[in-house]
Amino acid sequence: MVQRVLTAALLAVVLGVACIARAEDDDRVMGVYEGSIAGKAWEGRTIRAQVVAESKTEFRAVLFVGDGKAEVKVKVDGKGRKGQASFAGDVELGDLGGKAEVSGEIANETFNGVIKAKGEGKFTLKRAFPEPPTRGKACPADGINLFDGKNIGANWSRIPKEWCVQEDGSMQVCSSSLLTNQELGSGLYHVEFMTPFMPNERDQGRGNSGVYMLGRYEIQVLDSFGNGPKDNWCGGIYKKAVPIADAVLPPLQWQTYDITFTAAAFDASGAKTQNARITVLHNGVTVHDNAELDSPTPGGVSETDAAAGPLLLQDHNNPVKYRNIWFQPAK
Repeated sequence: MVQRVLTAALLAVVLGVACIARAEDDDRVMGVYEGSIAGKAWEGRTIRAQVVAESKTEFRAVLFVGDGKAEVKVKVDGKGRKGQASFAGDVELGDLGGKAEVSGEIANETFNGVIKAKGEGKFTLKRAFPEPPTRGKACPADGINLFDGKNIGANWSRIPKEWCVQEDGSMQVCSSSLLTNQELGSGLYHVEFMTPFMPNERDQGRGNSGVYMLGRYEIQVLDSFGNGPKDNWCGGIYKKAVPIADAVLPPLQWQTYDITFTAAAFDASGAKTQNARITVLHNGVTVHDNAELDSPTPGGVSETDAAAGPLLLQDHNNPVKYRNIWFQPAK
């Protein structure tokens, strides 16, 4: 099955790097927004937003309105360009306010708006850049440093030999998947990745890649910011498990996977006696808690379980970046 992956890589090289989908620069509108809401009827309420670019001029603001016990998720559409956007729409807040009108504008990375329900509430939200707690964490002394911005040739295989190394010390997907030379097994895997900003793309065409444990079990990499969890969106175990929490950050921000993986076990005859298990922290949030994997996911080096295998980073013709990758074997 490794030959299948390398053959596909060679075909991608023949077709050329030009087939990789185009990424855009930060539009200064999309992203995480945090702040507060004021008004007599809104005391004790909270509000935050995820603003998603649906094109270069169309946006979707996902608002989360809460009372400290529950949070209602609603959507308002908007339009704009050059760092500015306007939003307006009707929403249903249920027990937190019933039917409401929402309007607002983003400018200078600040979202000012009004919610008109049983009482008017004015909100001010600033664009935020959450910092995952293990972003930049160094490889431990007993770990294996798989990629630190300099050692790609020593640890990874593909056709041709290397991915596109960037000036910032990351490596970018370009025309093939990438596999470690080492056979790895149970332990802690740390991977940092950045999805590109591709506002004109949709679903699986938007910052698509994947991290395969042992080359067999895929944790999806995707720009699914603002969409909520699914098994084939960011943080999902492809066709196996839906994340139990939504921890996805916007494109163009470095995200982290801290993956505790326990490989499948086998008896002396080679029969499997225990399924693989996996715990995944996405940006510090547990999204899979000791989930059982009864078989590999599609698209890897093999459809058969194993006790060891390479770490595989998937090419899906999107310019996803990776950096600071290391492995600490289980003790």
